[in-house]
Amino acid sequence: MDKNMEILWSKLEDKLNQQTLIITNTVTINVTEVLNEKLESLTEENKNLKLKISELEQKLQYLDKDKRKNNLVFFGVEENGKREIDLVEYIKKIIVEAGTPLDCQEVSNIYRIGASSTKSRPIIVTFTTTWKKNLILKNKPNLPQGIYVKEDYSKSVLETRKQLQPKVEEERKKGNIAYLKHDKLVVKKPYEVGREKRKRDQSGSPNWSSQKKSNTNKIPGRNPSNTGSKEIIKPNILNYIARGRSSSLSEIPKNQELT
Repeated sequence: MDKNMEILWSKLEDKLNQQTLIITNTVTINVTEVLNEKLESLTEENKNLKLKISELEQKLQYLDKDKRKNNLVFFGVEENGKREIDLVEYIKKIIVEAGTPLDCQEVSNIYRIGASSTKSRPIIVTFTTTWKKNLILKNKPNLPQGIYVKEDYSKSVLETRKQLQPKVEEERKKGNIAYLKHDKLVVKKPYEVGREKRKRDQSGSPNWSSQKKSNTNKIPGRNPSNTGSKEIIKPNILNYIARGRSSSLSEIPKNQELT
């Protein structure tokens, strides 16, 4: 009798263990499925949020770049307690003397940045048009001694430009034409620059193709000089307007360091 009870109890225990295992596996599977669904949902939501954040960052960068596109930063202008109107007049004076015509109405905003100190703080000047800003950059070598001007870049762009500067020097040592355009490194071979210039000259002359065609259709054997006409390529106006290209605020020329 005792032996039969032991056998029965053993079978019952095995049965309970099997049922417990089945229940445990079932619960585990169900919980895992629920967790996987939740995880997939959270992963998708996180992916969408990252995408939206990336889009917002790009929009902010664009807005910041657009806000600064007409700005220039002047260094070396003494404080002397100048009011805003005095700053406008002074900046106008040095810009005009450097060879760029400027009216006070073309300055939409002007202010110093940074806390007051013994050193002259930089001045940010916002102009009403981008082409006027570029003309001022073109004539910046004519500014008075000790005063220099740079593009207005954000802190992140300045840091990127600083990191890229060694690569600029490296490419120039190789004989390439290298410069920074906003936060990008531009490298060109010398022959590429010459080819681009020829293309600009040709595209900038509306009559170039027609003149060339007319010259090829002349009577063979006739001297072109007898006709009094020559193939003339008109200069492209873009050759006279500099596209402002400057280094970062941290790239101060050695002979123009602020003291």
